[in-house]
Amino acid sequence: MMAMKNILILTDFSDNSWNSITYTLALFKNKSCNFYLLNGVNKHQEYSKENSKSLIKTKDKKDAKKEFDKLSLKVASSPLKGTHKFFPIIAETDIIAAARAQIKEKKIQLVVIGTNGLLYTGRQNNISPISEDIITKLKSSILVVPFEARFGGLKEIAFPTDYTNFKEAKLLHNITCLLSAHKSSTNFVYMAKKDGKLDKEQLWNKETLHDYFKEQPHSFHIEVNENFELSIENFIDKSNIDLIVMAAKNLNLFEQILFRPKMKNIKYYFKTPFLVLH
Repeated sequence: MMAMKNILILTDFSDNSWNSITYTLALFKNKSCNFYLLNGVNKHQEYSKENSKSLIKTKDKKDAKKEFDKLSLKVASSPLKGTHKFFPIIAETDIIAAARAQIKEKKIQLVVIGTNGLLYTGRQNNISPISEDIITKLKSSILVVPFEARFGGLKEIAFPTDYTNFKEAKLLHNITCLLSAHKSSTNFVYMAKKDGKLDKEQLWNKETLHDYFKEQPHSFHIEVNENFELSIENFIDKSNIDLIVMAAKNLNLFEQILFRPKMKNIKYYFKTPFLVLH
């Protein structure tokens, strides 16, 4: 099982970014972690400026140094600082390339980004392009913290699945240390567009999840709806879900739940953090 010791937080020095930092500090309150705070260049910035939703702003090195000085003071005065160590990193290159380099060099186990909800672009509503790039192009687990998310414990975890990815159990096993620390209960939510029986492979994968989690509190649920985003939203509401965990390889669910939902007014986009496991 992986202990998340080295954590990379992408920052643009905004309130939204600060919220992702405080959420992560609270999440790992009882651990001693190395936090690497990275500011880099957003190649989507022109697009982002147009929509007022920039995640990682372009700053020259002098400006970034001043912003990091301010951020260091905020961290130092935070009651959540704990025994963590903090390392500011200024990159004058594309944030994706800069993050990849840090993941390799610092043996990063988790990348954290703050998001500002959905982008409404014409008739589509999508997650910001830089956020999607970070989630899909970085080979590391990603914690996505929406701007309204506040840490209030990690009692109930939702894991949406269609039981087609046999690696899900192994991926989840890597975070059982985190789940144990917070005494979390994992809710496996089978997402389907219509009623039907599980095939042999799906049943085997479901049983594997059960075996991996036999020492951890867990339960299995079924949500049937054409709109996966409505299914997960309803489940979050009725089960008081604190965190959604997903396997990065499950692109079918990702497309509708996170990247290109069909609905506009989705509460979880603004309040519920996602942990994407690579």
